[in-house]
Amino acid sequence: MLLKNSNKIASARDSWIAARESVFSSNSTKESSLKYSGSGSLSETDSGSGYTGSDSYSNKITFSKNIFDGGQSRENLKLAEIQLESATASYRNTEQGVVLETVQSYLNLSKSYQEIELKRNNVLRLEKHVAAAKVNLAEGMATPTSLADAEARYARAKADTALFATSLENAKDLFFKLTRMHVDNDLGEAHLFGVEKILPKSQQLAEELALKNSPTVMIAKLAEKAADQELQLAQAKQNPTVGLSLSATQSNSSDSISASLSVSSPLYSTNSTVSGARKKAALHSKSMIDLKEAIGNVKIEARSAFRDYEGAKITLSAVEAEVEASRLVVDGVAKELKFGLKTMLDLLDAEKGFNDAELRLVQARHDIILKEFKLIAATGGLTAKKLG
Repeated sequence: MLLKNSNKIASARDSWIAARESVFSSNSTKESSLKYSGSGSLSETDSGSGYTGSDSYSNKITFSKNIFDGGQSRENLKLAEIQLESATASYRNTEQGVVLETVQSYLNLSKSYQEIELKRNNVLRLEKHVAAAKVNLAEGMATPTSLADAEARYARAKADTALFATSLENAKDLFFKLTRMHVDNDLGEAHLFGVEKILPKSQQLAEELALKNSPTVMIAKLAEKAADQELQLAQAKQNPTVGLSLSATQSNSSDSISASLSVSSPLYSTNSTVSGARKKAALHSKSMIDLKEAIGNVKIEARSAFRDYEGAKITLSAVEAEVEASRLVVDGVAKELKFGLKTMLDLLDAEKGFNDAELRLVQARHDIILKEFKLIAATGGLTAKKLG
């Protein structure tokens, strides 16, 4: 759905089509042409003894073709093929970006639904605590301070819920923009299965895959190759060319057929030619520097993405342990409250810690899936074809 509706994908596809058509038009310097030209006239002249009429006509057909274009068509074809490869790599790069953006949007939407559910449950819990604090105060079992603290926490929880509700609506809008799909129900916990099998198992393997498959590196390599080909094309344009022309003329006075063979070659290089050559040489030098920079950046991104993924796994394990420990704390404080060993404020603090830990768990589960896809993108594998 996202590949069908994405404007970025549509734009990249049209760029690829334009590059493909350039391949077909690359031999324009050797194409033949057939032209027709015709003329006619009619006149009446008063010679003193009456009008004298005269008419004339002429038809001409000319066929012309470059027999040898100095190698320009060959070099143009090579350049067009390189540009088509670059357009293909750019399409893959755009596709990766769109897939990652959509995955992130889906994960944010799923996370927002879970967060708003936790926040609403927290509001209901605190609402019960406020009601209980009012009863306890009336019976002399609590203080006004306890009631005020419960009411403050309840008000803050309602404000937080409103903010999370806004984030949920924003997540819905972005997801609809990317996929044209309305999502009005809780997605539950996000599960994007099947990507684990294509995750690199080591940092070194991640770097190797990135250098091999990254569209960014491919684009930089092809840019350097295209810049070098521009130099070859500029040299070909300085070579001699041989042209053939055949023409047939028919008129009311005579008919004729003619043929000509022409050879043209620049005798010296003009200032613009020399300047153009220096410009292309400078651009080629720039492209080689850009290629080195792209390779360095891609290696760093791959290593960083792998480390982020490993860190996300450790964080998830830690947060899961924290949630379990917080649950035990809440249960323990609740039991101790019955025997007067803890206060209501202690229970509120314990429950807040548990709620915060649950929110962190939602974030940690969101992060690890997102880090998986970012690692796949860094190694050049986040395309529709490779994801199946």
